[in-house]
Amino acid sequence: MQPHNNSHEQTDGYELFRRAIVERDEQAWAEGAARYRAMLIAWAGRCSASATILDHGGDIADLAFARAWSALTPERFASIPTLAALLAYLRTCVTSAVIDCARSEMQHERIAQALDSAEAVPLEDQVIGKINRLEFWRIARAEVQTEQEQVILVENLMYSLRPAAIMARHPKLFASASQVYAAKRNYLDRLKRNPTLRRLYEEW
Repeated sequence: MQPHNNSHEQTDGYELFRRAIVERDEQAWAEGAARYRAMLIAWAGRCSASATILDHGGDIADLAFARAWSALTPERFASIPTLAALLAYLRTCVTSAVIDCARSEMQHERIAQALDSAEAVPLEDQVIGKINRLEFWRIARAEVQTEQEQVILVENLMYSLRPAAIMARHPKLFASASQVYAAKRNYLDRLKRNPTLRRLYEEW
């Protein structure tokens, strides 16, 4: 799938992402992601012949959008002057997500310690490190109940931003770093009780 050729559509698409990134307008981001999601899925298919990746192109696209949402600050967006340049950046995000998926396909470790032996290593480090990345992404998204938790999932668990950085990026959501920690702990406690994750543990 090729980028839109109509100049009006290109301008409109670029403006959606500008509002999303510069103004942190999550609705604009959702609209932009929905518009170009099929394109990212097609790119994922071209990156790899892996059956797992071909079967989960939508998850790859979502991971790529999450990577872009986390990385693109207003300052960085200023260096991306056109929709074509932005789509090129999104394509690199797709490639990175495909690589992550390919790596996860090679992992066959059990996740017993992720759920039963959390005293030595933080729970989230164990879970993300041992479970199939795409499977974890689906489970984790299903457990998100608030906007705070969505930010925790993407920016802390997926991309390891520190609570202080998250608070600075989202002052309307978090009044202090301690609120970030509290939201994270509540989310992880619920994730640990997720029946699908428990079942995966039993199966693996």
